[in-house]
Amino acid sequence: MRDVALVGLPASGKSTVFTAVSGHSSARGSSAPVAVVAVPDARVDKLAEIYRSKKTTYAQLEIVDVAGLDPHSLGAARAADGLAIVLRAFGDDVDVARDLSSFRAELAVADLSTMEKVHDRAAKQAKAGSPLELEVAERAEAALSDGHWLSEVDWTPEQRQAAALWTPLTLKPFLLVINADHELVDAPAGAPSVALLGAVESEARDLPDEEAAELLREYGITEPARERFLRAAFEAMDLITFLTGNSEEARSWEIPRGAKAPQAAGAIHTDLEKGFIRAERLSFGDLVAAGSYEAAREKGLVRVEGKDYVVNDGDYLAILHS
Repeated sequence: MRDVALVGLPASGKSTVFTAVSGHSSARGSSAPVAVVAVPDARVDKLAEIYRSKKTTYAQLEIVDVAGLDPHSLGAARAADGLAIVLRAFGDDVDVARDLSSFRAELAVADLSTMEKVHDRAAKQAKAGSPLELEVAERAEAALSDGHWLSEVDWTPEQRQAAALWTPLTLKPFLLVINADHELVDAPAGAPSVALLGAVESEARDLPDEEAAELLREYGITEPARERFLRAAFEAMDLITFLTGNSEEARSWEIPRGAKAPQAAGAIHTDLEKGFIRAERLSFGDLVAAGSYEAAREKGLVRVEGKDYVVNDGDYLAILHS
């Protein structure tokens, strides 16, 4: 399961957004509020119908409401797979671009503080014959000092992997959450984004379905905040889902785009990845058209894939393992 941290400047309405997209309140305690939400997927429902599955299980995303920008609070953000940057588009003196620039600077400063410590350690290790970490630390410090995020640096795969070990905030995938009050506001171009009416959509969560739908229609909203947010988060983190199913359970699983069949098997269970032999693969569309996996096999639609197969979004997989 992947997780995304809600972050933003003070008074951006993060807690309201947290409630709108998760359905949970964001009461402050000793740690950042956390909610696990299922990712709706009509394909899973259809799969359950085909198999007459006893239960359905959807891919899940963990949402963490990060309290502030101090080092302790940002620790929760560093542990997350991605960031959802909440930007205020309500009240007086609204300037989304200005606030985004200010927030980018805050995270660059936070990462620069970390990189300075990493640099000191890497310099000592370089004397022992480990120059890669020092090289990456120096490039990172230079970029951050100039106000750039580490995600904007042209790293080699090896360098990026080394930098990621330090969990820098500015290297993480992110989306922009534009939090308005009465009218949806577009985000600055260039990044995955979602527009919300945080207060209105949070209120709608507490209403009966028909009343909630009517309230949201008054504001031109036809899709729940949760679904819009989850779709944007999956896009930002470049995630896709594949499907498995039988009479017991129909299920979707999230994996990074570009993952190969053994990695998909590992999402189900680590033992399946270790003992991976091959995967039987069927596109969801072919499965629905055939009416069942067995009928699709008879029509020659099931493909046998090896370790190098790159999984596509919506693939139905049956894993064969030792």
